[in-house]
Amino acid sequence: MGRTIFLSFVILILAGCKDINTGTDDSKVTGPKLRFRLATELNFDSKIWEVSNLFKQEIEKESKEHGIEEGEIEVVFYDQGMIGTERQLLENCYFGIVEMVQINSSVITTIDPAFSLLDLPYLFITEEHHQRVLYGDTGRKFLDRLRAKKLLGLGFYSTGFRNMFYKQKEGKGCIQTPDDLKGMKIRVMESPVMINSINALGATATPIPHSELFQGLKTGVVDGAENSARIFISYKYYETGCNCFTLTEHFANQHILVVNEKWFNSLDKKYRDRINEVSQIIIPLFDNIWTETTKHSLEEMIQNNVVVNAIEDKKPFIERADRFVDEYLSENPELPLELLEEIKSQAGDYLNYDKK
Repeated sequence: MGRTIFLSFVILILAGCKDINTGTDDSKVTGPKLRFRLATELNFDSKIWEVSNLFKQEIEKESKEHGIEEGEIEVVFYDQGMIGTERQLLENCYFGIVEMVQINSSVITTIDPAFSLLDLPYLFITEEHHQRVLYGDTGRKFLDRLRAKKLLGLGFYSTGFRNMFYKQKEGKGCIQTPDDLKGMKIRVMESPVMINSINALGATATPIPHSELFQGLKTGVVDGAENSARIFISYKYYETGCNCFTLTEHFANQHILVVNEKWFNSLDKKYRDRINEVSQIIIPLFDNIWTETTKHSLEEMIQNNVVVNAIEDKKPFIERADRFVDEYLSENPELPLELLEEIKSQAGDYLNYDKK
């Protein structure tokens, strides 16, 4: 019943937005010739929101190369979860209720378990490695898998790494080794991969809704959590007593722009080409925004008396994580291990990935 009511609510909201016009008689069209909906759960302060914002700004510009005038394309933008959570947005895109959505890649695991490979701990060694995979042939292979679900993946957008933040234990400094995590309750998303990964690293993973995290930190339900620097600052977690932000860089994060395949294929070629082009144009623009956002967020932490520390040697963390990864892969033999090997092969010489 609840799902039915929600879908009815979404459809009611979207009723005010006319369907796109793909007719051939342009002389009868007034206003934009292509009008479609783009939705995200994010808000401006997250800065990850900029993926959708940049896409909207760029796609609405003139493109002489494609014979598109300024104002010919209009994007109706729904943000701040106005029409649903990321999981609901993915579902709405599948059914064609919304033409395009921006979601975290972890959400895709609900329809394709192969995307869980991207959630494995310490899969990506550096941000250069992360971007090399996402923006290259391997990333495209992941995106192309969405075709089997009647969706199209336009592009990946890196949001760096997740790190741990917590209340410093009395008489102890910020963590440097996995042993320092012993006895610490760390909030994680309700993801089996994330839960088991954090447990493998030495902490006690505690899945609670993000909406309850601030109070949970304040009252001691959890000792800390893990996320990006920007999220830490956006939600002012330093006000809960969290005074350590450790650059564990244990999970990589990425968002995806996804479109409904049937809708996309119905468009004139010039619009399809332009949408694909813009999805790539905004990658470096967003990378610059995210780099600056992370830098400023770390600076703001220090201004609020939060200790920001790097891990001097990540190898002990990686070795513990590998135990979980081996177990996870053995329990899920259907996963495309060839994609995992492609990712590892692009890591460079930072660590010897070929341990066996």
